[in-house]
Amino acid sequence: MRILQLCPKPPRPSLDGGCLAMDAITQGFLSQGHHVKVLVVSTEKHPFDIKKQDPDYVNSTSIEAVTINTAVNLKDAIKNLVVKKSYHIARFSSQNFTDKLNEILDSTPFDIIFIESLFLASYASAIRNKSNAKVVLRAHNVEHTIWEGLANEKGNKLKTWYLHKLAEQLKKYESKKVNDFDALITITKEDASTFKSLGAEIPIHTAPFGMDFSSDITIKSQDANHVFHFGSMDWKPNIHGVEWLKKDVWPIVRQSIADANLVLAGRNMPRSFRSEEDKGIEVVGEVKSAAEFLKRPGIMTIPLHSGSGMRVKAIEGMSAGIPTVSTTIGVCGLGVIHKKHALIADSAEDFASALIALLQDKHLANQLACAGKEHIQKTFSNKLIISELTAFLHEIKP
Repeated sequence: MRILQLCPKPPRPSLDGGCLAMDAITQGFLSQGHHVKVLVVSTEKHPFDIKKQDPDYVNSTSIEAVTINTAVNLKDAIKNLVVKKSYHIARFSSQNFTDKLNEILDSTPFDIIFIESLFLASYASAIRNKSNAKVVLRAHNVEHTIWEGLANEKGNKLKTWYLHKLAEQLKKYESKKVNDFDALITITKEDASTFKSLGAEIPIHTAPFGMDFSSDITIKSQDANHVFHFGSMDWKPNIHGVEWLKKDVWPIVRQSIADANLVLAGRNMPRSFRSEEDKGIEVVGEVKSAAEFLKRPGIMTIPLHSGSGMRVKAIEGMSAGIPTVSTTIGVCGLGVIHKKHALIADSAEDFASALIALLQDKHLANQLACAGKEHIQKTFSNKLIISELTAFLHEIKP
């Protein structure tokens, strides 16, 4: 098939889970012999520099980028609030992007146009005017549920009101827009159910994030000697989750294990997350290699309380044989069973108890690490996921 993939940020370099998820789709399609053209949005947070890209990747995808200023502007935010339009969507609206899209569609016929995330959904009408291709939306999350979760957390009343408004506008947009497409791809079955409840009547297929694994699912036994959180810290659910981990969970752990250590890693670490050695908290910030960082003998935490979709870092970490403690939301869509593949806890007390248990019981930590790795590698093979997705796309294409 000839596929045009539209991305709200460059898939490479792989700076966060969203980048990894988009690149996994690209590489999966290419590995099956499909022709993929990639058009991305270059932003101040995620700039695109073709000189820093792998030449083979550039040649295989014919990747191009259009710069859009998506920085938050108070005046524009208020304007969109008044006219009752989603500011999240408006920030990605660009005539330059439309022009480039038209140029590509005028020169090349496509079978499938694969739109990554709701933020580029507004371009569906422009595509319809130029192409007979089937237009597919891949929803990385049910976006309004993220902001509902953030709004429901305790905080400033004005901020809470505004977050509720953002969530309300996004929900209205998602409900209205979803049926503009020929098909919907969700990351989890839970998200598929949510979209159906919003009124989605188009074909829906679930294609989770996948990785290419080696055939070996055994792990080297190593005693976990610290706890860590590893994730991009320019995403609000991660920020709120780590704040909860630091303030509510970690003091309980330290009461039981006085020398316990917590390591916080990830790009765009807030300045407020300074190292607190006296509390056993070390902030390392951005790391050069995620793969190397995940080789450390630690216990992975996923302390999320809002969001939807799938946590790519959970798949990366668990597939690497790392014992894991997560909230229910953190492992949503992974099929992870409590006490079999990982420990799942939603209250600060239970989360702390789970961390203490793994720090004190090396056998339990290694048992969960092995079971978790086996489950992830058997379930999230990118080859299998892409094969099933391709079969679905063949059914809906012209």
